[in-house]
Amino acid sequence: MGAKDEIRALNSLTVHVVGNLLGLKLPSRGMVRCPFPNHDDGKPSFEVRGGGRRWICYSCDRHGGSIDLVMEVRGLSFPNAMQWLAERSGFGVEGRNLRSYAFQNRIATIPASTACDAAETPPDHAFYAAFLAHAQLAASGQNYLQQRGLNDATITRFGIGQMPSFDVLRSLIRLFGFARIEAAGLLTQKSTPDRFWSIFPQDSLLFPYFEAGEIAYFQARVISDQADGSRWRNLNHRQRRLYNSDILARPDVRRVAICEGAIDVISAAQFGRGAIGLIGVSARLSDAELTALRGRQVDLLLDWDTAGDKRAVTLLRELKRFGIAATRKARPSPAASDVNDYLREVSGSP
Repeated sequence: MGAKDEIRALNSLTVHVVGNLLGLKLPSRGMVRCPFPNHDDGKPSFEVRGGGRRWICYSCDRHGGSIDLVMEVRGLSFPNAMQWLAERSGFGVEGRNLRSYAFQNRIATIPASTACDAAETPPDHAFYAAFLAHAQLAASGQNYLQQRGLNDATITRFGIGQMPSFDVLRSLIRLFGFARIEAAGLLTQKSTPDRFWSIFPQDSLLFPYFEAGEIAYFQARVISDQADGSRWRNLNHRQRRLYNSDILARPDVRRVAICEGAIDVISAAQFGRGAIGLIGVSARLSDAELTALRGRQVDLLLDWDTAGDKRAVTLLRELKRFGIAATRKARPSPAASDVNDYLREVSGSP
C-alpha cells in the first residue's frame, strides 16, 4: 500500500474511534468541549462532522481528520502521528491490517473523494464585494486598529470593513436572496428565510481575503467586550483560506513572511514586508501555495509562544520537503509575543 492510500485509510477511521485510542470521549457527531491540552474551552466549540470523520474547533481555529487529531493531542509530526495511529488501530506497520480492524469495529473505509466534507460552491465574488461596500469602517473600528499601531494608509490598503446593522443584512437578503447569502457562509446554521442571524456580530471588524483581486472569504474580529466566545469568527461552512495570498502572485516579492492571522500580516506589511497569514497555528499550506513559495526566501513570523514555536518546527520540515529555504525568525524584543505586539511597541501604541 502506498503512502497516499495509507493516509486515506487512516483518515477513514472515525473521530470517535480515534478519540477512544487517545483516551478521549468524543461523539460520533455533534459538539463537545475542545479536547486539546492547550485549550481551556469554556463552552462546547469542538464539532465532529463530515460523517464522523472530520472535526473543527471554532474557538481555537483548528480542524482536520483523524491523523490531524493525533498530531494535536499527542504533539507529534505528521509521519509520527501516522505511525502512532497505525500501530494502535490495528493497521500496524508490519501487518497493515486495517480491514480486520475495520470489520471488528464496524468501520467502513471510504473513498478519498468522500473522506472529507462535500465540496463547497465557488466563492461568491459579486456578493462579497457588495457586502464589503455596505460594511464601511466606523470610528470604533478605526480607533481599535490605530491602537494596534496600524496607520490609515495600511488600513485602507487591506480594505478592512466593519459589520453593518441588521437592517443592512436584511436588505442584502432581499437583493441577493436567502439561499445565496447562506451559501456564502454569512448566516448561522439555525437561520431560516423568516428568521436569520449573521455569523459575524454587529460592529465586528471584517477582513476580506482577496484572491486574484477578488474577495474569496471573510474573517471577523470581535472588538466588543460584551461578546461571548472566540474573538475571531469565520464564515459558516466555508473552507478557510490563506490571508493575503495575492502576494504569492507577485514575482517581485522575493522574500515572504508567514504569520499567524490577518493582523500580524497587516502589521508585517506596515514594516514593509510581504506576508501571508495562516488561519490558526495548525493550518497547512496547499501544494499550490507551497509551489508558489519556491525560489523565495521564507521567514516564519509565527507567534513567539509554545504553540508558535512547535508549529514552526513542523512547518520548516514541510517547506524543506518542497525545496523552500526558510528561517524561523527570533523574537524581535522580550515584550513581543507576535508581530503586532512589536509594531505597537515601536509605534508607541498602548
